[in-house]
Parts: sequence; C-alpha cells; structure tokens
Amino acid sequence: MSKLPLTIFHFPNLIQEGCTYVDKTQLLYRLIQEKPGAFLARPRRFGKSLLVSTLEALFEGRRELFKGLWIDSSDYEWKTYPIVRFDFSATVTTNAQTLEDSIHAVLRSTAKRYGIEMIDSPHATLVFTDLAEKLYQKIGPIVVLIDEYDHPLLDHIKNPIQADENRKFLKSFYTNIKAQERYLRYIFVTGVSQFTKVSLFSGFNNIQMISFRKEYADLLGLTEIEIRTYFPDRIRYVAEQRGVTETQVLELLKKWYNGYLFVKNNNALRVYNPLSVFKFLDTAELDNYWFETATPSLVLSLAEKRNFPLLDIEKDLYAGKELETAHDVGVIDLPVLLYQTGYLTIRQYDEETQVYVLGFPNEEVRRSFLEFLVGVFFKPDSPSDIQGTFYKLATHLRRHDLSGFFEVFDAFLDSIPNQIHKEAEGYYHSLLFLFLKTLGFKVTAEVSTAQGRIDMVLKTTNDIFIFEFKINKSADDALKQIHQKAYYTQFKLDKRPITLVGVNFDTHLRKITDWKQEKLPYKKTH
Repeated sequence: MSKLPLTIFHFPNLIQEGCTYVDKTQLLYRLIQEKPGAFLARPRRFGKSLLVSTLEALFEGRRELFKGLWIDSSDYEWKTYPIVRFDFSATVTTNAQTLEDSIHAVLRSTAKRYGIEMIDSPHATLVFTDLAEKLYQKIGPIVVLIDEYDHPLLDHIKNPIQADENRKFLKSFYTNIKAQERYLRYIFVTGVSQFTKVSLFSGFNNIQMISFRKEYADLLGLTEIEIRTYFPDRIRYVAEQRGVTETQVLELLKKWYNGYLFVKNNNALRVYNPLSVFKFLDTAELDNYWFETATPSLVLSLAEKRNFPLLDIEKDLYAGKELETAHDVGVIDLPVLLYQTGYLTIRQYDEETQVYVLGFPNEEVRRSFLEFLVGVFFKPDSPSDIQGTFYKLATHLRRHDLSGFFEVFDAFLDSIPNQIHKEAEGYYHSLLFLFLKTLGFKVTAEVSTAQGRIDMVLKTTNDIFIFEFKINKSADDALKQIHQKAYYTQFKLDKRPITLVGVNFDTHLRKITDWKQEKLPYKKTH
C-alpha cells in the first residue's frame, strides 16, 4: 500500500523513505522561470514547507531525487546553486534582537556548509551582504528561499508595538537581500499574508505575486484527479474499513476536505487540504485534522475589538480587491484574515463588480470553527460538556422532542456570561442557528418568500421545521406571523411533515420563556 507522507515535510526524506510524492514538478519548472522570483501566500500546514524543500533540492541539482518525475525528463539543466534558506516559523521572534540572532545562526550555518569565512559583525544585513558576495565568487549565483516570512509579525499581531519592531528589522533585512540582486539566481518567499510593500516588501517591488494566478491554483493542495491517480489502494482500504463503496469514499473526501479556491477564476481547480486527506486515508476516520485553535483565538480577539459579527460567519462574507493586496500589520480586515488563514475560501468571484464571495471551504473547517465558537460562548468546564450538549440536542431533534431540545438550549443560554448577552432577536437567532449548523443539520436562515423572510428553516431526514423568533413578546405572535405570511407555502410539495415553531426570548431572564409548535395537516402521497 502506498506510503503516506504524514509527518514528513522535507523532500529528500520523503523520497528516500519511499513515501508517495504527488508530482508538482511541471508547475515548479514554470515557477522557477519567474524573474527575479516569486511570492506565494497560502494557509499554514498546506504544503509550503515541502514546496520550499523541493525547490531547495532542485536548485542543489539533486536529480536522483526526482527520478521518474516530470522534470526528470524535461530540458531542465540541473545546475548546482548555493542556497540560503530561512524558515521563520523556526525563529525566535520575542523581539527584533532575538529575531536578528536567529538569522545570524542561519547565516553562520550556511557559511560553514559552503566553507565560507564570515565577517565578524553584529548586523545581519552586513553579514548577508558579505556571504552573498563570497558565495557568488566561489560557486556562482545564489538562491534565497524564505519560508513563512510573516511568522515574526503574525506571532505578535495582538501586540502591534512588538510586531512593528519586528517589521522594521525585517524591512531593512529584506531590502538588503534585494540590494544583492546582482548575486541572485532566484528568490522564493512563502507566507500566510502579504503585508504592504511600503512597510515590508519595499525591497521586493519586482518579485512576482503568484498567489492569485490561475496557473498556480493547484501548486499546493491536492486535486481530485491526483487523489484518484496516486492513492487508489488507499481509497480501496478506506472503503473496506468503512464498509462503503470507493465512490462514497471520494464523496466523503470531497465534502469534508475539498473546496479551497485561491484564484479569481471560478472555473479553476478547487483543491483538497493535503494534511487532512492523508490522515483520512491513513485512519479511515473523518476528523478535524487540520483545524487548530491558535488562529481562531486571534480572530476572536480581533473581532471583539472591531465589533465584527462572528455569529454571522456561516453566511456569505464579501471582500473586494483588499483580498489580494498588501496590508499594514494590525489593520488587516477580519474576512481577509479568515481567508488567508484558511478558515474561509473563495466561493465565487464576480468580475464585473470585482467582489469575492467568501465562505467555509468544507465540512471539516465549518464544523470545527463553529464548535470553537460554541465553546467560546458556552464556557464549558471541559470539552466533554460541549460534546454532551451536542449529543442531547441532536437526539431530541431526531426524536422530534422540541421540549427537550429547548430545555438543553436554555441551559446553554444560562451559561453565557451576562456581558455577552444582547437584546436583539438576531443575536439569539444566530446562537440557535450556530448550534444547529454545528450539529450538521441542514438549516438555513432568513429564507426569502413572496411575503417576507423566514427566520430559519431546519430540514431533517423526516421533518421540516419553520422557525419564527420574537424578543420579549410571545410564541403566539411568532406563529401568527408564520400564518399571516404563509411561510410554509413553498414547502407544501415536500413529502416531509411540516412543523411550525414560534419562539420567544426574554432578554431580562436570558432564556426562552415561551415556545409553541404546530403541525400542519399532512397527507401522505402514494
């Protein structure tokens, strides 16, 4: 069975240990033609480090590692270049001095590897200048690879003073790299965000920004064709373990881990998260493999400062050209940050208005992010409290037990700190909507009809529920509105029974004080 690169992000190790490598070398061949180099922004844990490592092996001329790959039979010349590689995710970013010390360590290691005697200077910019000149004179043009360039900034995005201190140092260092252009063969930079050229990339004005270019849409991530081509034995294995067909396995993969679009062309390939795909093909279990809480914590912190409505995140969000342009540290828009960190992706691009429609890419991210939000509001003593609440709510709904469902939901409302509560229908409506979406139910909000908007529609396998919410009124008022506007008309052709649900939230008691249900007359169709 094909060996999966579960924890290997170093290309030589991946090849030498016999792991399956999805051949991206035709794209790399195109990439290294970009002059003087390129910048690529993608979410973390999406394959950037493996990409940089592959470029490193390519520029080192290690052809034996590429045997059988596309580039091995191309006209690539396999020259050997000296390489200076920085991985800023591994640097100490406490302050500008520790950052500079980390860079010094990289430069010393590089000089030692190539037998270069470094000058004795406390300034990393001077040391790099000297190293570049000596490498060029001894071996030839150098290649500079910079992985996660923005890590020293994102690490301190909640501390703008420290972020700006790191930014100032990096600006001078990167500008100095560009000043050595006469010694450079190529430069490649990866990161999550693109910060303003004026404050950070001023030294790289000519570098090619490829993050939104269609030809590199699948440079990182996996396409469905690649999964089918490289891992057919793994797909069969998962099908056997789960007792389903291979087609059903592919459908699960698509629902849970596909959906990422990084370019403005709506017809471009959507890609799968490689980490999650490999984990699923290894364990045969659906899980939230990629999701981490560090970035959501940051997002929540920034959202609170800027009054961003995170409870509305399930709905489409919109962004303009700011999605693809550079930003100053600390003032990046929340939708843009959510996109860059991988929690949202491009659903659609409208060329006429130049507007991006953003949304969750797949089930893994949607469920994980919503569960995280629930945990923030719920303030549980342990994660099992949240899972217990989820289980009870789902069980009550499947049994059509609305009384039990609202009892559990009321307990959740009671756990929310008083300062978070808001006297607005939309707030309580959004909380309930959030819970139902997290549970995986098919639920839509603000459904348009000829007479107005339905607050919420929930569809289960056997039922349709139409919800109307009121604040400090009564459940009768809510049901009356449903009947007056005949919200149920568009669902009457559906074979499932329809239940109308009126709910009243009392903002003073912070709970549901009144709810009523009414089943519409139902005749089975034969």
